[in-house]
Amino acid sequence: MVKMLFSENLQGKIGHDAILSRQEAELRLLELMRRCLISKVKCDKEYAVALSAVATQGLKIDKSDELCGSAISNSWKVMMEELDNSGKLIKQNAESVEAKVLDALNTLYAEKKRIRKLYQEDYTKIQQQLTNERQALGKRGGHALVNHRRQL
Repeated sequence: MVKMLFSENLQGKIGHDAILSRQEAELRLLELMRRCLISKVKCDKEYAVALSAVATQGLKIDKSDELCGSAISNSWKVMMEELDNSGKLIKQNAESVEAKVLDALNTLYAEKKRIRKLYQEDYTKIQQQLTNERQALGKRGGHALVNHRRQL
């Protein structure tokens, strides 16, 4: 079990609220990051498909003997092939982000939620123990006061 130790500044209600607030803010940030990365991956994949379509369209040139050996035709062909390669690289990068970064982000999000839950459970348990001790002390203190008055 993880034992949490905090400075005295974080041991009261204000500190507890500050910790919960920070945890919630981090979870919201991680969720925002996840949504943005999902959107980026989607856009990159769509862009890669569009580049591939443009390259395919651009390569549909007249293959007649009239353009054989043409520097312009050769340059155009190389440009379209490079455009297609760029699309493939963008798609590979998007898939890598999707497989690795989003997976790591989802794992981090789940871990942060687990830690927040554990912290809240521990805090509630400690608060209940404190309440029980105060009640027990109050009962003992009340009996001690009555006994003290009787002795006087």
